[in-house]
Amino acid sequence: MKSATSKGVILGLALLVANAWAQYLLWFGEQGLVRWRQTEKELLTMQSEVGDVEARIQDLKDEILLLEKDPTAVEAVARRDLGLVYPDEIVFIAPQ
Repeated sequence: MKSATSKGVILGLALLVANAWAQYLLWFGEQGLVRWRQTEKELLTMQSEVGDVEARIQDLKDEILLLEKDPTAVEAVARRDLGLVYPDEIVFIAPQ
């Protein structure tokens, strides 16, 4: 009878250890819930960044179309980005 009881205790301890190990892997393993939540946050961040980049791309496409069709837009960009002025203009630079 004693051997059956000791086998039961050993089996119980083995099952307890296996259960503890399975719980550890479930929560903290390479594919566990903690890693899953981190990956989910990374996915949301990347989706947000992709949306921002797509919006920027659309803005640039719109600006390209405008520059191809409107000569005054080309002049405005040259003045704004390159600092170009007409020869007879006087430029005043105010400190910020």
